[in-house]
Amino acid sequence: MNTYITSDLHFSHKSIIRFCPETRPYTDIDHMNLEMIKQWNDIVNPDDLTYILGDISFSSPNNAVEVISQLNGKKILVFGNHDSGLLRKQTFRDCFESIHQLLDVKYNDQKIVMCHYPIFDHKNCERGALMLHGHRHGNPTGIPGRIKDVGYDATGKIVSLLDDIIEELLLIEPMMHY
Repeated sequence: MNTYITSDLHFSHKSIIRFCPETRPYTDIDHMNLEMIKQWNDIVNPDDLTYILGDISFSSPNNAVEVISQLNGKKILVFGNHDSGLLRKQTFRDCFESIHQLLDVKYNDQKIVMCHYPIFDHKNCERGALMLHGHRHGNPTGIPGRIKDVGYDATGKIVSLLDDIIEELLLIEPMMHY
């Protein structure tokens, strides 16, 4: 089993194609949705786990459920600003193993804080904890330390292996408090 992470998929979001043309070279939302589902399923196996750090879809709950149900693997949602309306529907919530606003996990002995938004002074940052977020679509935060935008438009990948993200961030010195 592999563990992946992603954010800001924005399935069915027409304007995201215009906002992020380098990572979304799609002709329309149907093309985008089909290609992104294919990319996901080419990587993620049915027994894999993926953390999704918000903004999974910009559509009706029924449309979102239709798209999410085509994605391989188990999913944990850390919801973002575009997910609030979707969360009102049980059928949407049922697509996920669990749903969180903020998630503090220990993965292979590494402390990780996950949120849709970047958090400068997150829990245990001075002890080397990683901060993984989305929302910025690759726009720099200016926040020093072990923090990374793991979103689709930031990485250019539909999902990233969590182990690879950890390895990359451990090369950076942790932020120190004085």
